[in-house]
Amino acid sequence: MEHEFRFKLVLFGNVAVGKTSIVDRYINDKFEDEYISTLGYNVFEKDIDVGGTSVAFMIFDIGGQEQFEDLRKKYASGAKAALLVFDVTNRESFENIRTWYKDLENFSDNATFILVGNKVDLEGKRQVQVKEGADLANEINAVGFFETSAKTSEGIDDAFYRLAQILLKKSNKS
Repeated sequence: MEHEFRFKLVLFGNVAVGKTSIVDRYINDKFEDEYISTLGYNVFEKDIDVGGTSVAFMIFDIGGQEQFEDLRKKYASGAKAALLVFDVTNRESFENIRTWYKDLENFSDNATFILVGNKVDLEGKRQVQVKEGADLANEINAVGFFETSAKTSEGIDDAFYRLAQILLKKSNKS
């Protein structure tokens, strides 16, 4: 592989939208049905090959509870990438994305981010339509919008891979 790039990535979103499940599926290819709230933060690393270039993501999964705002501020600092995550079966989590976006803007150094609508395996409970997610992604200048299911793995690898591609492209321009 030619080069190695390392990017700090944070996940922001309401409690119980599936941030930890997305990371667990991406890193370990597993899914836990039982919900366990993230207390504080967890850090993971994943290397991927993007067209012959090695990219490492340092992934900071930070609890979505209000009391972890200081942690979000601390760990978003210096982040080059982010996933803003909502649950397609929970309209409130979608409506709060603008707040998470503002936090990302305030706490990070112009992070490149993707909007993720998770839990598409629960289609019968959907409260947020695909077009709404795509429209919001455009409104907040996300570089992409993906619908995912941590349970079935749908869209997970694609979202991280696309983010890595965009980050590499930006790195090669600077």
